[in-house]
Amino acid sequence: MGIEEVFPQVRFWVGAVPIRDTVLHTWILMVVLVAGAVWAHRRFQVWDPKTWQLAVEYIVDYIENLIRDTTGHAMPELVPYLTTMISYILLANLLSTFPLLSSPTRDLNTTLALSVVSFGSWHYYGIQKRGLGPYLHSFIEPMVFLLPLNILGLVSRVVSMALRLFGNVIAGEMIGAVMFMLVPLLIPLPLSALGMITGVLQALVFTVLTLVFVVDAIGSEEDEAAVAHVPSTT
Repeated sequence: MGIEEVFPQVRFWVGAVPIRDTVLHTWILMVVLVAGAVWAHRRFQVWDPKTWQLAVEYIVDYIENLIRDTTGHAMPELVPYLTTMISYILLANLLSTFPLLSSPTRDLNTTLALSVVSFGSWHYYGIQKRGLGPYLHSFIEPMVFLLPLNILGLVSRVVSMALRLFGNVIAGEMIGAVMFMLVPLLIPLPLSALGMITGVLQALVFTVLTLVFVVDAIGSEEDEAAVAHVPSTT
């Protein structure tokens, strides 16, 4: 594998739109996840669960405990969302370990799209929990002139999450490609193992950051009470 193959490559065109391998493999991964979810739903059983079911239940249980440890209480509405997120990013990071496949997350467009989805979830759950008015009011706390800084903070979160995931994945791909060209027999094996560990950690980091920012958007009960008692300026 040459170093140029580490970066996204155009596989075919749809009209004037180039379709890169990262997009193609994202579609494949989406089909696999949806088909796997349908297949697992039809074969779920309470008694005598199979090994695959125990693995799925472990991931869901881990997400539930993560939410409980972060927020102090259960938030079941977040479990499907975060479970889907960590599953997709994990598989996307590990996809390059399979022959003829590559990680969609080695494309900055993919990681930026994931960050935008995460960005949208902060606002969605924040408005759902606090209401539109109190949520918008949080952007001018503690002083109105801090509004530009609060908005800049949100943008910086999106950029940093996208760059962190992209940087770690592309760095691992490039190191692996260089070492494969230099020592094609032995060195790539431990590097592949290290890349898998990094892929798992980055999926966890991205999911945890999303959860933390959702919790920050939701705010605490004390914050909601304070906003509710702000005197009207009209």
